[in-house]
Amino acid sequence: MAISRRTLLQMMFVGGGAAALAACGGGSSGSAPEQGGGGGDPVDPGPGEPSPPSPPPQPPARELPLKAGPLANIGPLVDSGVDGILIPEAFSLRLVATAGRQPVAGGLGYLWHWLPDGGAVFPVEDDGGWVYVSNSEFLPGGVGALRFAANGDLLDAYPILQNTRVNCAGGATPWGTWLSCEEIQDGKVYECDPRGTPRLAQSHPAMGLFKHEAAAVDMATSTVIMTEDEGDGRLYRFVSVGKVSAVNGREGLDLDNGTLQVLEVEGYPNGAYIEDLDVARHIQRVSWVDALSPEKPQSKVREDHQNSTGEGAPGTRFKGGEGIWIQYWPEGEQEQVSGFEHPLRAVVFFATKGDNRVWALDLDNELIEVVFDNEQLTVSGEAKFDDVDNLVVSPAGDVVVAEDGDEMRLMVMVPNQPARILLRIPGGGSELTGPAFTADGSRLYFSSQRASAGLTGLLPVGKTYELTVPEAFRMG
Repeated sequence: MAISRRTLLQMMFVGGGAAALAACGGGSSGSAPEQGGGGGDPVDPGPGEPSPPSPPPQPPARELPLKAGPLANIGPLVDSGVDGILIPEAFSLRLVATAGRQPVAGGLGYLWHWLPDGGAVFPVEDDGGWVYVSNSEFLPGGVGALRFAANGDLLDAYPILQNTRVNCAGGATPWGTWLSCEEIQDGKVYECDPRGTPRLAQSHPAMGLFKHEAAAVDMATSTVIMTEDEGDGRLYRFVSVGKVSAVNGREGLDLDNGTLQVLEVEGYPNGAYIEDLDVARHIQRVSWVDALSPEKPQSKVREDHQNSTGEGAPGTRFKGGEGIWIQYWPEGEQEQVSGFEHPLRAVVFFATKGDNRVWALDLDNELIEVVFDNEQLTVSGEAKFDDVDNLVVSPAGDVVVAEDGDEMRLMVMVPNQPARILLRIPGGGSELTGPAFTADGSRLYFSSQRASAGLTGLLPVGKTYELTVPEAFRMG
């Protein structure tokens, strides 16, 4: 008997927990059914004996078999001793950069940028250190970088992209570059070298002109998935024609030649919106449709198409696309999605702030569902989340979502269950941006985009922090 996680939880809370578990065999919608008997290999029938009946086909899963990571076990928050920020016990926090100031003594006059936004961490193989890159959602925009030693010491700070416009979020590539996205109507995607110089940065207009928010690369399908921060926005993918030498000399995807497409949820074409959460919370089939006039600003294309045809442009509407990240499972750990062809290899998580939802997209089976929403999955004793924004997946599989607005929390998303609070910045009036983990999960970087730097009274220009994660909360 297949049963969803939500149904199981409801049965348990009604008071029949033990009975519910017995009734469903302790499984879930994504669990493989137990085989009867004492295990071992099935016994072949003897000569003339009938073959045992084939097991009945499993019904299609209604939800993806997602699991929480170790950060789901964090406890209450305490004062970190840094700017009033609250963090769990045994974690530690330090300020690593303040906008308008030199992050490192003797840093050749480089000042950390204003309005720090999306970011990512890149390992440095030469010495075991790493680089944290951070966008500037300012005009002019750009990207700054902080270079750390293997022991965590801050060694250097420098720009890797300059003279662009309102760089919001972006995405790390598997070949070690940073895709920085402009959040304006004709915004482009720029590729930068975290250890390079601004002159190495390249723009890639073939990836679309729109209010880019964030990007995530899947090499297995030669695609880049991208969000659009518009109320009538779409979820895009750029399908590359093949591989080329990237700006850092490594093999990457050709980002100048390919096809721009938009996601369409079955039954919700041409700008339709999935209003009903009971529908959105369960698996829906999706497909990809070529974007109209990919060489033109997409918001204008949608407007012109509506005016000329009376119907919406291709693609399902996603309200205010924000952060995006891909979680991968290695072979041998890929759980089968019941009733569908492929095991769970890669899931794209992305946030939409217009309806405070977090979505999960199974790339290989082409399935989508809402895995967090405020109507059902509020945190006990906490206000509802306001404007979910950047997000990141930790090396141990935790999905961490940043929040704008008055509360300013980092939320650990527990699929289809109440979330946990990892961090809170009191006072509001800013945005929590750029969450990114080091490769071993020991450090998490983030910014308060408009925190007062104390330069001119209460000038809100931004601060960037490092949260140290104890080993017990970073093991998968």
